[in-house]
Amino acid sequence: MVRHIVSWNFKPELSEEQRREIGAKAVAAIDGLKGQIPCLVDIKAHCPPLDGSTAQLVLYSEVERVEDLPRYQNHPAHQAILPLIRDHFCDRHCCDIED
Repeated sequence: MVRHIVSWNFKPELSEEQRREIGAKAVAAIDGLKGQIPCLVDIKAHCPPLDGSTAQLVLYSEVERVEDLPRYQNHPAHQAILPLIRDHFCDRHCCDIED
């Protein structure tokens, strides 16, 4: 199993109202990938995470094998949500774990 964990922060110029609206859209878009990408075992987004977190949007996903990561990342459904993320978030951090 490979766990793919990514976090971002909102771009600083966004207002609190924009952050709430965009955060809800991002979570819905990410969570909506479940069932659309054959190699994707699980996916979940959180925005905002619990207090004390240093990231504002977190994605947790699982695929069966390392070879599935590019299949997931290049799938058209995944590619379709990237403009939303790129337009409104920055400070991307990623960690892939295999066990």
